[in-house]
Amino acid sequence: MGGYVTGDRRAGIRNYDMSRSPLNYADLGYDLVGTQVHADGEIWTATQFDLREAFVRRYGDGSAASQRACADGAVPVAKCPGNRRWAQVSFDALLLMASGAVSYVDHRDALLAADTLRFGGRDHEMMWKVFAEHGLGEDAASNGPADADPTPSFASPLSRNARVRLAPLGDARGAKVRLYVGDYEARAVPVADTDPATPLGDTVALTPGRYSFVAVGAGFGHRRFTATVGASQRTLPIAMSRNEAAGANGATATGDGVSQAALLDETETTNWQSVTAPVAGRQVTVDLASDRPVRVGRVQVSAMLRPSVAGDPEGAGGTQNRFTALRAFRLLACDASKADCARPGSYRTVYTSPSDAFPADRPRPTAPDLIMRSFDVRDVTATHLRLEVVSSQCTGAPAYAGEQDEDPRSATDCGTASPSAGIVRTAELQAFAR
Repeated sequence: MGGYVTGDRRAGIRNYDMSRSPLNYADLGYDLVGTQVHADGEIWTATQFDLREAFVRRYGDGSAASQRACADGAVPVAKCPGNRRWAQVSFDALLLMASGAVSYVDHRDALLAADTLRFGGRDHEMMWKVFAEHGLGEDAASNGPADADPTPSFASPLSRNARVRLAPLGDARGAKVRLYVGDYEARAVPVADTDPATPLGDTVALTPGRYSFVAVGAGFGHRRFTATVGASQRTLPIAMSRNEAAGANGATATGDGVSQAALLDETETTNWQSVTAPVAGRQVTVDLASDRPVRVGRVQVSAMLRPSVAGDPEGAGGTQNRFTALRAFRLLACDASKADCARPGSYRTVYTSPSDAFPADRPRPTAPDLIMRSFDVRDVTATHLRLEVVSSQCTGAPAYAGEQDEDPRSATDCGTASPSAGIVRTAELQAFAR
């Protein structure tokens, strides 16, 4: 929507094309701005888009003539194409709600009630499946429209659901692992947890379908994956490897800027930041806390930002500047059994990321551009890793370089004119043997 304004033909003025959105009700507050009406509104627009598509698949899209006849009221809505039935149910739902201050659960209930009143509830099974796929299933709950941590549910009351038990494997077998539905961990609500000390439990009910997931475990980092869940499925096996750069495994971080330990805490809700220009060359060194060199064949890095707090240059109560996120980096390694890793000259470059490792474009960096990404490195053995900044979004993205308008009174080249050009932030560095 609005691609003609922003130049972004994929998502327009939003984070996602609503027809291909991974967002669900567990993701409220997912965006780097935190809980916010426009970003979180994309959860509802994606749900409504899929609901409309379900009506069209069931009742067809009609012809130009039938669409016109239905629009003119010449044909009863019960005989109209799917888009018209969806529009009628959506309009009726608005009339049933006492005010606009409702939660998504309230709006879901109003749509179901509207279908009951208008069509006798004949489409409830179809509607519930769509709602469940977006986390608005039968047990979804919210403490009012301002609740930032509602309870998601992916189960339909009118179809056979899979009851799936989270089963960590590999290095994480028997470990404490959380499971999220969707692409986000930061500020999202988990649906299952193998930690017996939490009330969530290790089993989740899912309406059959294809899902994206994120599994997170202390000492094992993030594992993003997709899986098709069938009605008869009973387990969700997830192979996870030891994260050598995890604070939970004893790794420590030193270097430029502040909050270096945030790189190692295995959550995208926090980040390291350097506020001294230039950003190129700013670094954090990670001691992998091993008595012998370890093998590293893959790293995961996140450039995710967060709502600003006291101590951030933006001040508390706002958002970290989007253009301060990492764009490109180098990874260097040192083996303390062969060299003095306290000396900068002992480090060698083992990986240089693409210049668009976090590929934001016009009009601005967005959460999908900045979340965790995986990078294969040549097999290296090391006791220390160093993450070195090549560029931030402000200094490295071609879309933000050069003058952005024809106003001679306003300097708009991000790298030279922005007060944030000297700030860079990174949320996570995770290192794995495979």
